[in-house]
Amino acid sequence: LILTKPIGTGTVLAGDMQRRAKGAWVVFAHQAMMQPQGRAAEILQSAHAMTDVTGFGLAGHLAGMMRAADCSATLEIARIPVLDGALDLAADGIRSTIYRANRDSVPELTAGVSPREVLLFDPQTAGGLLAAVEASEADDLVDQLRTAGYDAARIGSVDKGPVSLTLE
Repeated sequence: LILTKPIGTGTVLAGDMQRRAKGAWVVFAHQAMMQPQGRAAEILQSAHAMTDVTGFGLAGHLAGMMRAADCSATLEIARIPVLDGALDLAADGIRSTIYRANRDSVPELTAGVSPREVLLFDPQTAGGLLAAVEASEADDLVDQLRTAGYDAARIGSVDKGPVSLTLE
């Protein structure tokens, strides 16, 4: 599993609305949201499955992919890129208004309440692409994405069903 942009836009924007986000965090979030994904899609054209991460959050979009393919996924949570300030705001209890609905829509994932786990359900505005690629190609694809200017990361793996999501 490859992700092309950091997560946390919903949390940073919610923090901004509450005047609890630093200006630099908001600027960085806006810059990330404005980054086009066309070149990333070209680089990832060999993916088995791909979606953009938007309002349902990373966990919601990944769960949709796994349900459609009857597969399981493991996320390496420490490898998931996050926007500057998103972890701080999540630790302070800042949540988007649709966080709870996103959380409730993914019963396959029994995540705790750490800031990083909370961000899995954070709705994204103009989020990155989430792609399932051949494991043997993943590192090369991430390198190509980074060379093209994306804050991309290999964030997990996919295996045969039943449908489940696991955190490592």
